[in-house]
Amino acid sequence: MSSILMRIGILFAVLGFGTFVLEQFDMEFRLLSWADDMQPTFGIVLGLVGVALIVVSLVLNRSKAAPQPQQQFAQQPPAPGAPQGYPGQPQQQPYAQQQQYPQQPGQPG
Repeated sequence: MSSILMRIGILFAVLGFGTFVLEQFDMEFRLLSWADDMQPTFGIVLGLVGVALIVVSLVLNRSKAAPQPQQQFAQQPPAPGAPQGYPGQPQQQPYAQQQQYPQQPGQPG
């Protein structure tokens, strides 16, 4: 959505400030010829609205790019000998009794 805001903002800024400049040379954009009697005020306001849309788009992009800090809670392992799981479920072996894998060659121990 912010890229749409950026594009509309650039369009408004170009048309707004462009009508302000072209009005000084007795020219006009045909698209905005209906606002000829409101120049140069209309051009300045349209250009400022375009700049405001560009700024809003940039702020939205930065807020999306900044990572939101998320609270992560570390899960504590159960105490040795404490029952794990739900009633009726087979119990897992405690950590000390689980199968140990042999040391891989070339890996620090």
